[in-house]
Amino acid sequence: MSTWMSEKEFRQSDAESAGVTINVAFLQEIKSDFGFRDLLNRVYQRLSPEGLNSNHNSIGIESKAVSPRQAAEMLGELRDELETYFALEEFYGYFQKSEIENPNVSLKAMDLQSEHETLFIQLSQIVDRTEQIVYQEPGSESLAEVAVELESFCIGLAQHEQSEMDLMMRLCNEDIGVGD
Repeated sequence: MSTWMSEKEFRQSDAESAGVTINVAFLQEIKSDFGFRDLLNRVYQRLSPEGLNSNHNSIGIESKAVSPRQAAEMLGELRDELETYFALEEFYGYFQKSEIENPNVSLKAMDLQSEHETLFIQLSQIVDRTEQIVYQEPGSESLAEVAVELESFCIGLAQHEQSEMDLMMRLCNEDIGVGD
């Protein structure tokens, strides 16, 4: 019998010694139904190094450059959505198992779950740097530098998401087996 745990409950419990795994069905549903990916794509298109240097949008109509305030608002919204996205994954997609069936899966699931905090902090730092530009704080970066940091964040997030998908596929193959 498994029990559902939030990240906070996990860290305060002895779940690590019992093993953690993922609930493939719930995690797949969160990834496919939650609008985070659409928002990420929109923000990235507007704030990527190419997007900042472009005077035309995707349908060829000239568009205004993104102001630092608009960038900070978009990134703040993205950070809020990322927090919700990860909370859903951690509450419904990861769970404790009372017996470890596959310690390698359990270790990988714990590693992936812990990456959520790192990725969230990385995006929060990008938001903070963008707000420094808005308020013209001494030593603040340019939007072009923020765009490079956002691109790095997106690469890290994509690698994390791919690792979660790989683990889900591994669990599906172990549960239902693969044909010979």
